[in-house]
Amino acid sequence: MKLLTKYNRTNLITTIIVLLVSSITYYFIIRGILITQIDKDLKVEEQEIHEYVNENHALPMASNYKGQEIKFEVAKTNNIKREIESSSLFRVKSNEEKPVRILTFPITVDGILYKAIVIKSQVETEDLLKLIVLITAAIFLLFLVIISLMNRLLLARLWQPFYHTLEQLKSFNLRSSNKLELSSTNLEEFSQLNSSVLEMTKRISNEFEALRSFTDNASHEMQTPLAIINSKLDLLLQNSSEKQVEQLQAVYDATGRLTRLNKTLLLLTKIDNEQYKNSEKINLKLLLEQKFQQFEELIKGKNLKLTYKLEDANVILNKELADILLNNLLSNAIQHNYSGGHIHCSLTKEEFSISNSGPALTFSEQQIFERFQKSDHSNGTGLGLAVVNQICESSHINIRYAYSNGEHTFSIKF
Repeated sequence: MKLLTKYNRTNLITTIIVLLVSSITYYFIIRGILITQIDKDLKVEEQEIHEYVNENHALPMASNYKGQEIKFEVAKTNNIKREIESSSLFRVKSNEEKPVRILTFPITVDGILYKAIVIKSQVETEDLLKLIVLITAAIFLLFLVIISLMNRLLLARLWQPFYHTLEQLKSFNLRSSNKLELSSTNLEEFSQLNSSVLEMTKRISNEFEALRSFTDNASHEMQTPLAIINSKLDLLLQNSSEKQVEQLQAVYDATGRLTRLNKTLLLLTKIDNEQYKNSEKINLKLLLEQKFQQFEELIKGKNLKLTYKLEDANVILNKELADILLNNLLSNAIQHNYSGGHIHCSLTKEEFSISNSGPALTFSEQQIFERFQKSDHSNGTGLGLAVVNQICESSHINIRYAYSNGEHTFSIKF
């Protein structure tokens, strides 16, 4: 969920809750004020009745007009209390119950106790209250609409620098020379954010460049001494005793492994540095058939059964990287296979897959493409599949690995 949407939703819910509570409170306050006004009118009528009785020593005439009714009843008991209450009376004319406010109080005339009843209609009060509530609801609804529009328009514009910075960060690439172009803003928080982002990306770029230069230079510089060591070992092997030859051979093998490791690291560095930018249309079927011929002796040497089903498929890829990709996948299928095992390759216009028999991994499948990750039975450098994955990432193609029923499968989607 976007920040602006979350804020608008939270703000709207809070506003609605506040308005509902305020509306209910406002309703009861207005209603209380109107009832208080009716009670004052009832008290005025009570006072007038008492004054009339004091002057005339008789009860005034009962009346019923303008929503007000006055009547008297002979008291059946001496325990009559003065009280005001809300009630409802059935009106024959309208054939419905009407809300009323009733005042009852005792009054004595010539020694006779009467119960005076003053009834005042609340219909006008209720109608007025409904009108006030409707007007208030309309105002609140208009207020909500205005707040929503303001949040949508003003806040969207207010947060524009933040979203621009976010988009710039999404497109940021360490291998690209393009610098971040952040929009200027007079908001202090966004200005500080932009400054921090620029400083952070600059520091990351400098460290990445330093690391890339170090890796590149180190790999290049190691090639010469390794070549010298190999040549000297060749001479020593030719002029050494049998015991010395055995020791020198171990050194020679270790140096060879170090040489292969150095070349692979140099290759990864070149791929990271995007030095293989030239792409062309490659016929994968033709390239695979050539690879099968090149690996024929290795396949026969391990007594492996190779089967394949190839369709014509052209992909846009760097030719050298495509060659390395297939080399590593086939080498991996041969090296990590049983003697007498099998390899199967399938090629369509959308996908290339290679499967081989072999022992299960001794680590998690999710780590298959990590550098220097290899099974306990492997004698490789642990970089072959890392190179494959790096080539796929740089070429924007997807590679997947799966192990099922004793078979390893690598699938590449074009």
